[in-house]
Amino acid sequence: MKKKTLALVMTAAMAFSALTGCGSTGSAPATKEETTTAAEKKETEAVTEAASESEKPAERPEVRVLIKWSESQISNWPVLVDEYNADDSNPVKINLEFYGSEGYDDKVKAELMGDNPPEIVQLMKTTFNEYSANGQLMELTGFLGKEGWNYNKGALAWAGPLNNPENGVYGIPDFANTSCIFYNTKLFAELGIEEPANLEELTNAAKTLNDNGYKAIVTGGGNWCAPDLLAKVQAQLVGTDLLIKAYNNEAKYNDPSMVEAMTIVDEMVKSGVIDKSSADYISDDDAIAEFVMGKAGMYTAHTGMASAIDSSKEDDFEYNIIEKMDFVENPKTSVSVTWGSMWCIPANVKNQEAAEDALAFLFGEKVQKSDVTELGKIVNVDEWNAGLTHPALLTAAEQLKGAGTADSFYLLDMVSSKVLDNMIKGIQEMIQGNQTPAGVLDNVQKIWEEEQAQK
Repeated sequence: MKKKTLALVMTAAMAFSALTGCGSTGSAPATKEETTTAAEKKETEAVTEAASESEKPAERPEVRVLIKWSESQISNWPVLVDEYNADDSNPVKINLEFYGSEGYDDKVKAELMGDNPPEIVQLMKTTFNEYSANGQLMELTGFLGKEGWNYNKGALAWAGPLNNPENGVYGIPDFANTSCIFYNTKLFAELGIEEPANLEELTNAAKTLNDNGYKAIVTGGGNWCAPDLLAKVQAQLVGTDLLIKAYNNEAKYNDPSMVEAMTIVDEMVKSGVIDKSSADYISDDDAIAEFVMGKAGMYTAHTGMASAIDSSKEDDFEYNIIEKMDFVENPKTSVSVTWGSMWCIPANVKNQEAAEDALAFLFGEKVQKSDVTELGKIVNVDEWNAGLTHPALLTAAEQLKGAGTADSFYLLDMVSSKVLDNMIKGIQEMIQGNQTPAGVLDNVQKIWEEEQAQK
């Protein structure tokens, strides 16, 4: 009996022990207070994790920039863009896409017709004219005003379509190049030639050079430099009004005033101002070589060719550009200027704000001043050109200040590539003595009309 009672007591004790969880393997049930604390801890951890996530910087939108130039033409941009992208405080990431000239226009056309076009595209002026007229580009007048950039008025005169009565801005023009005549300063000093300022003085300078066994002016007669000769004179004699009318089929490129401008070019050839050997130069390399080797006193192109001269010349070769050259009396403009390409935002862009943020950086003071000091470019905000040191470009920057009217617009930026090719060939033949000024422009008008008929 005692044994049975003891067994029952021990069994009850073991059962109680199992229920209370005593011993090395059990734990007591959580109290109400402990349960509440655990829930609060879990909630706190969740809030902390959410706060941590919210503190992480939002993913910055990527801005694609389609570029027709090669990277070497704006070699400072990739470095500056990398620095910009590395700073998380900047609102966007910029992706420069260098496509080069081959097939670029077709690429842009396809991109602009797509559902997600690039935020920024570089367009040459003739292509820009068409896109802006067709409503495919966003107006940037308000953007430009917001940024407060003091752009050259001549540049902004052509920052919209050719038919642009309200002067809307649809593209940001980049670098400016004045149509100019480079001259060998040492050679001029040796021969006692004063820097000419008008056509008569230029003719006399050419005669002195010829009499001493030198060519006067050489140029690339088989490329764009040939119509550049006409552009110099046309801007001063005819102005831009007729060019716009011809573009709109309200006038003709073989108008008597245009023939007169071409005749002045022809007379410069006949008088030895423009050396006939220019017709043999398919590229500018040969013409530049003649100039830097001292065989020709002058070379005509636009100031963008200064870099090509610098890469070819010896250290002791010195040159500048003729500061003022009046090809006619009472010229409409002091100089003809090409305002470079246009940088545009497509009208159907998905993220306008991101596109404007990137454009503000690429054409803001930091990058543009770098273009001046690193690339030797003349930018369209006069005060940002303070870093120029190149003698020829300093002169060109002064010329640019006087080119704030629409008449300074460059002829080559107006005509299509097909018309331009025909003009090059015609002027080349004229230099050779195989074509007349009227004949050159008759052919230009014919090609233009054929091109319009196909549209």
